[in-house]
Amino acid sequence: MTRTRDDLDLRKLEVFYWVAELKSFSQAAAHLALTQPTVSAHISELEEKLGSKILSRVGGKVGPTAVGQVLFERAKSLLALKRETLAALSQFHGKLQGELLVGGSNIPGEYILPGKLGAFIQKYPEVKPVLRIGDSAGIVEAVLGGQVEIGFVGFKGADGRLFFHRIWKDEMVLAVPKDHPWSHLKAVDVEDLHKAPFISREGGSGTLRSFRKLLAKKGRRPEQLLNVVMEFGSTEAIKEALIAGLGVSILSRTSIRREIGDGLLREIPIRGLRLERDFYQVLHRHRALSPVSQAFLHFLKQR
Repeated sequence: MTRTRDDLDLRKLEVFYWVAELKSFSQAAAHLALTQPTVSAHISELEEKLGSKILSRVGGKVGPTAVGQVLFERAKSLLALKRETLAALSQFHGKLQGELLVGGSNIPGEYILPGKLGAFIQKYPEVKPVLRIGDSAGIVEAVLGGQVEIGFVGFKGADGRLFFHRIWKDEMVLAVPKDHPWSHLKAVDVEDLHKAPFISREGGSGTLRSFRKLLAKKGRRPEQLLNVVMEFGSTEAIKEALIAGLGVSILSRTSIRREIGDGLLREIPIRGLRLERDFYQVLHRHRALSPVSQAFLHFLKQR
């Protein structure tokens, strides 16, 4: 028989939330600065108090049970209220502290936001940024689901629940290995792309969406122009494949500055095709931002 108690420990709920969110006991332990046995003990005590299993472990994967899913949604709301309360109290006392929950697609998340967040915590050292990185589609879902308060992505969505604000410009470029036959050319034609093995990002990538959209504007069909031999989930993986000489790709110039400077990759212009795109800041229209998130937005606007 399921037992309910009115004295649920918020800390145990927080531990459960992060295990369910990260789908991993070890990752939750690292995020919360706890040992894995301590995380397991919190979950066991919570399950005992509730008289029901809240996490399932199938094939090495962790996920909430039906009861756990109900608890997960409530825990998400409670933890958001906790963050907002702590931030409001800190603001009342003239301080800014608490967690800053930010999500970034591959390029903003790995190459732009770390520096911005570093500068922000120099000004507000009691703020703890928590940066989630995924493809653009995943970050949009995280804003909708409340896992992050502010997202930064490579495309403008059409969901009416969200507000997309253009914040940074970027340019995509054709990147080739240093020893590639094209490496010493001044430029290539769009039609030449089909002649080389192309390494692509996954379907939710803002870079891939932007590139396809630009080709479509030129009356080109990407599936006819590109000889896609591999599809990877991160820019870092693509760069390693290019350095190994496995093909060519379209990448953000921001992401390959170091490799270009070190002579590992070359940037080759495509005649008649300027691959510019925008990055967008994503907010939920109907969800109030915490004081910490408001301060971060103001900080970005000033800079």
